[in-house]
Amino acid sequence: MTDRADGVPLPHPDGPLSGYRVVDIADEKGQLCARLLADLGADVIKVEPRAGDRTRANGPFFRDEEGRESSLYWWAMNAGKRSITCEMRLEAGRDLFHRLVAGADAVIETSAPGAAKDIGADPRTLAKVNPEAVVVSITNFGQSGPARNLPATDIVGSAMGGHMYLNGSDEQGPVRTTAPQAYAQVNLQAAVGAVIALYARGANGGLGQHVDVSMQESMANAMDNAQQTWDILQINNRGPGSGRMVSGREGPRYIYEAADGWVAALGLGGLVGPTSGAMIDWLDQTGEAGPLTAPHWRERLEVVQPLEEDEQELLVGIMQKFCRTRRKDDLVREAQARGVGWAPVYSPREIVESDQLAARDYWVQVRHEDIGETFVYPGAPWKLSGTPWKQRGRAPHVGEHNAEVYGDLLGLDADEVAKLRRSMVI
Repeated sequence: MTDRADGVPLPHPDGPLSGYRVVDIADEKGQLCARLLADLGADVIKVEPRAGDRTRANGPFFRDEEGRESSLYWWAMNAGKRSITCEMRLEAGRDLFHRLVAGADAVIETSAPGAAKDIGADPRTLAKVNPEAVVVSITNFGQSGPARNLPATDIVGSAMGGHMYLNGSDEQGPVRTTAPQAYAQVNLQAAVGAVIALYARGANGGLGQHVDVSMQESMANAMDNAQQTWDILQINNRGPGSGRMVSGREGPRYIYEAADGWVAALGLGGLVGPTSGAMIDWLDQTGEAGPLTAPHWRERLEVVQPLEEDEQELLVGIMQKFCRTRRKDDLVREAQARGVGWAPVYSPREIVESDQLAARDYWVQVRHEDIGETFVYPGAPWKLSGTPWKQRGRAPHVGEHNAEVYGDLLGLDADEVAKLRRSMVI
């Protein structure tokens, strides 16, 4: 686990985006995108209203104390950025914002199509302010189409992006993954689009471009071959519950309850296919193989082929009884030793305590000097050997960097900054 020094944001001169400046006026659909760019060295400036960004009210909260500076969501999505306040609905605020954009390389915005025109933050206006800036517009359904102005949250993106339909079961119906996957996908894909557009400036005379990112399309891009299975085979895959969906047919169960949690084991725990012999031997050694030691069962299970319903029920019953009395780590260790690909199902706590992640120095400790605490944060999504990723400190307080951005960056003197404060512009 790596320690980080105090400071917001920490310098990162070796990052691949060091020297780039990004203006962030995004909501949940774009804050992680901007943070990833900051992790790579970009100077990301989060622009907030004087009362603070709306997402500062997203829980949970440190010590269950609601407040602008205690949102764990805000901490996670905005670490390593600078923060300024600016009332963009005021003309003076728009002027300040445009001055900031004029010196930026990219702007991340998440307004509905056309909605940001009144505050001068729509893609066309920003392109006029700075033709070299890349404008990344992250919306629910993109800039065009009949749904372009429909309101949506993560659950809508999951539903209309198709992801929800592939989860759940026939009995319970479609379900949403607990962690917001639509927001995560659109942020990640927007970050890729932003970096590509920045790189492309070298091929088009230094000009920026508009990057149109749809949350629905981002989810549709992450559905493996489900759409193609329908288009080519006319098979509509759906949520298989604890089984596996293969070409429209619900396969055997692959999640089994252990004494202290759950294990994932495809192919009925390895009882079907090349590892069936090893699995039957293991069950036989513990006296739990039942009829599977008979030659016809060994021959039947060695070849991957559809099983009758009663055959599946027999195998699932044997596996459930076998797993339920054993610890999941013991099960996985022995299965792996026998060449069977089992895995423990990790909880968030177990991920934090993972020996594998610890061995790779994945987790970082981030000092919150403002409250005298240090917390464990997720580490690098990529390990670059020459231009590394870096965690750059805690998330900023509301307007924490007003003085340095308005003064040092935009060149306003102390009297001008004070006047803007009195006028409630910043």
